[in-house]
Parts: sequence; structure tokens; C-alpha cells
Amino acid sequence: MSQQQFLAVIDRDEAERRFRASLRLMPLGTESVPLDCALGRVVADDLIAPENVPSFDRSNYDGYAVRAADTWGASEEHPRQLQVFPEVLTTGVVPRTEVLPGTAIVIETGGMLPRGADAVVMVEHTEQQGDLLLVHKPVTSGFGVSYAGTDVSAGETVVRSGTVLTSRETGVLAAVGIAEVKVFRRPRVAIISTGNELIAPGEPMRPARIYDSNS
Repeated sequence: MSQQQFLAVIDRDEAERRFRASLRLMPLGTESVPLDCALGRVVADDLIAPENVPSFDRSNYDGYAVRAADTWGASEEHPRQLQVFPEVLTTGVVPRTEVLPGTAIVIETGGMLPRGADAVVMVEHTEQQGDLLLVHKPVTSGFGVSYAGTDVSAGETVVRSGTVLTSRETGVLAAVGIAEVKVFRRPRVAIISTGNELIAPGEPMRPARIYDSNS
């Protein structure tokens, strides 16, 4: 074996050019994967929100669902008085009662706003005495409420094609109810070690040989 072969080398740029010339850089097709397996994958199509987020008008505070106009003029010295319905709107509960003028309904943070109500009075600004509610601070229409579609509107593009999915994107997709994502297939890469001196791990060591630790 001539020593000349060890001296006939090419520079890095030429080596890279030859390497890239041998590659077939094209999409490998697509596949659909469950959302919980999609982290780090590349999205193949724009992803559209099928639902509003939130999907209903919801309360931002623990307090009382009211008609805002019923609280106007309220103060510590002169609270407005409202009748409290017995229903309690915890999260996940669909309201059965409509808020009528002069009434209020107990509501939790995240609870669904009942018909007739257009605001939420924070519990810190109230005092309940039996079924009588004293409101010490007025609110305006929309106060304490996140309306349907405030975060994401149905039909909105939430992730663009070509995006690498991180926990941020998968969280958004879960929030809009998307359970499966079309992604590009991953390339398969193999590393092959070459050399007459190589032997596989587990084989008996022989003179002038080394174990293959790269492939």
C-alpha cells in the first residue's frame, strides 16, 4: 500500500460538496401521529382551530355573576343589594338559572357565565348575608369575563406548516382539541464504521484490532 494515498487529501469544502451532492434532499412523505408523540416533529399542514378558546363566556374570578348596571353607584358606605340565587356555578357546570335584574349567582373562577349576566363582581368586594348580597364596588359590562374565542377563535391558524413542534405548540393544539397531527416523516440515518482493524464488541480481541465503538 503506497504512502501516497494518505497524502492525497481534499479540503473541507470539497468534502462537504461531495457529501451534499450525494444526498437526496426532498420530503419523505407525511404521516399522522398522536399529539402526545408529536414533540419535535415538523408540521406538514397549517393547523386550524376547530373550536373557540374558551368555548364559552367564563368567569375570571371567584365572585358573583351579575348585571353590571345593578352595581352602579355601589360603595363601601352605600352598597347595592342583590338577591342571591341558590345555584352555585362551579367549573364544568352549565347554568340553569338566568340572572334577572336585581339578582346574582355565585360563580367560581372558570365557571360558565349564566344568561342575563354581563359581569362578575369579585368576592372581595361583596358581603353575603343569607340570600342577600351587598356589593361594595361597581363593575362595568364585561368586567371579570373572558368571552368565547378571546384566546383563540375557531378557524384561526394556530400552527403553520413547517413548524417544529415544541411544548408551546402542542399545548396550544391540545387547548383547541386537536388530538392528531400530520407531520413529515423522519429520515433514517445510519452510521457505518470502516476499517480492517475493526471488530464487533463481544468478539475476542486480536492483535492490531480495535472494537467498533461508533456504529
